[in-house]
Amino acid sequence: MAELRAAYAEPQDLETPPRSLILREDPFRAFVAMPIYSGKHQLFITKVGAVVPQALSQHPSVHALVVVFSAHTGAPLAILDGMAITNLKCAAVSALVTDICAHEQAEVLAIIGSGVQAREQLRGVGAVRKLGEVRVYSRNPNNVREFIRRNEALAGGARWVACNSADEAVAPADIVSTTTTSTAPVVSSAALRRERLHINCMGAHTPRSRELPVDVLETSRLIVEDVEMAVAEAGEVHRHATPLARLVHLDASELREVRTAFCSTGHAFLDLLASMHVLERSGLRAELTRTE
Repeated sequence: MAELRAAYAEPQDLETPPRSLILREDPFRAFVAMPIYSGKHQLFITKVGAVVPQALSQHPSVHALVVVFSAHTGAPLAILDGMAITNLKCAAVSALVTDICAHEQAEVLAIIGSGVQAREQLRGVGAVRKLGEVRVYSRNPNNVREFIRRNEALAGGARWVACNSADEAVAPADIVSTTTTSTAPVVSSAALRRERLHINCMGAHTPRSRELPVDVLETSRLIVEDVEMAVAEAGEVHRHATPLARLVHLDASELREVRTAFCSTGHAFLDLLASMHVLERSGLRAELTRTE
C-alpha cells in the first residue's frame, strides 16, 4: 500500500488512451482492452479481459491477461494472469482508500457478495483496520457459509456473521464492500444514509446498472481512480469525484467524518503498478535493467 500511495503522490509520465469497451446487455457481458505507457517505468502494458456473469456460464465471471513490454527495447517481458494482477491491485487500492477514508475506530466490515473480489476486500480492508466483526450477505446462503469457511483465517480473529439480507449486513457496519455482478442496487438507500461510513463499490456499474443507489452516490463524497474514465463508463454522477492522485494529498481527518464511497471502474495505472510489483518480485525487472 505504501508503494501505491507513493506512486500516486509523485508526478507521472503516463499515456493512458481511453480503454476499448464492448458492453452487451440482456444478458450483460463486457469485453475490454486497457493500454497504458509509463515513461518513468519504461513499460507498456495492455490488459485484455472478459466479464460474463456465472449465471450464463460454468466458468468464472472474469477472465483476463496482462501483456507487458519494455518501452525501451520493445521486447515482450511477460504475459501475466490478469485475474491475479486484478486481485492484487484491487486489494491494494481498497486498502489505500479505506485507510484514508474510514475512521480510525472502524471495526465492522460488511461484505455483499461471496466471490473472489469479496475475499480481496477482506484482505485489503483487514490490512489497514483491526476488524472485530465481518458481516457477509450473498443471495446463496451456501456461498456465504463456504466463503466464511475458506477465509476465516484472513479475518484475524474477527467474529463472523452470516446475514439474511444486504440491509441487515450493512446496518451496523463502519465499512461496506459491494462485490457483485448485479445490475441493480444490492442495498437500500436507507441502510447507507449515515455519516462516518466508508463504502468500497467494486462491482460492475454503468449509467444503466449499478450496485449502489444513485441517490447514495449523489450524497456521498465520491472517490474514483480517474474522473474522466469514471464519467465515461459510470456516468455524470462521478463528474465531481475526487481522483486517487488528489486523494493521497487530502486531510484524512475531514474525510473520516463524512460518508465516502470509492466507486472503482478500474484503471490501467493500477494494473501497471501491480505488474511492476510482480516483475520486481520475480527478478524480471532487474534483468531488464541490466540488459538495457
